[in-house]
Amino acid sequence: MRAFSLVALSSLMVSPLVGCGFGLTSALDGKEHGPAVQDEESAAPDDGTSDDGTPDGDTSDEGGGEDTLPATSADLDDTLYAIDRASMRVTEPPGLDALFGEVLDRDVFVYVERASASTIELAVALAGTDGQQDPCEAVRAFPAGDWSANPVFDVGPGQLTTSFGGQSATFRSLVLSGVFDESGAAWRDGTLAAELDTRELAAALGDIDGCELVADLGGECVACSDGEEACFALRIEGIVADRVETSFDASPDARSCAD
Repeated sequence: MRAFSLVALSSLMVSPLVGCGFGLTSALDGKEHGPAVQDEESAAPDDGTSDDGTPDGDTSDEGGGEDTLPATSADLDDTLYAIDRASMRVTEPPGLDALFGEVLDRDVFVYVERASASTIELAVALAGTDGQQDPCEAVRAFPAGDWSANPVFDVGPGQLTTSFGGQSATFRSLVLSGVFDESGAAWRDGTLAAELDTRELAAALGDIDGCELVADLGGECVACSDGEEACFALRIEGIVADRVETSFDASPDARSCAD
């Protein structure tokens, strides 16, 4: 029973990425945080570079000296990216990481509808087994995000309400962030963070206590907005996505497909 519940919980957590039957509403309380952008050598002792909380820069930049990232000069409007599933690491709760790869077995598309000097508008959709957009899935749009720190993007926070096993669960305070490369050919250092309420998972988990399961996975329940200690954090890091040239229908209308 416990093993089944672990897989059930991991399946539910994949939902904000694959766009299975959820609706999106924008939160109005502002941004939460941007991505942690690090090079492989960032674990070295501090050598005097800035510690003001801005993303670490690419130390290979010509001219050196400044801890900055090259801005994306490419036009990102109407571009499509496929997430590299192998790049995704569930860091919170950490025990979910071992199950994650078995659940997400198809590509996730991230579509840039438009990018202005200060904002960026993204949507997500699930690919079919053939690597093309799945015609049975709806395209789900994020709230307009922050693009003023080009090449760093930060969309959300928002809420994703998804149906799982006939029950609904809401991914609250959802934020997606990352860093585009200069040519717009890819983005990296992606992070997805959200909060879930274990009480909404009760029907799917059966007789397993939600917070006990979260503890088994190495996480911890904290107070929800109503004060009940029943919520926990989901965090996925290291997301990498490459630009792909394939047809994509960005219509937000619900899709249907023949049996």
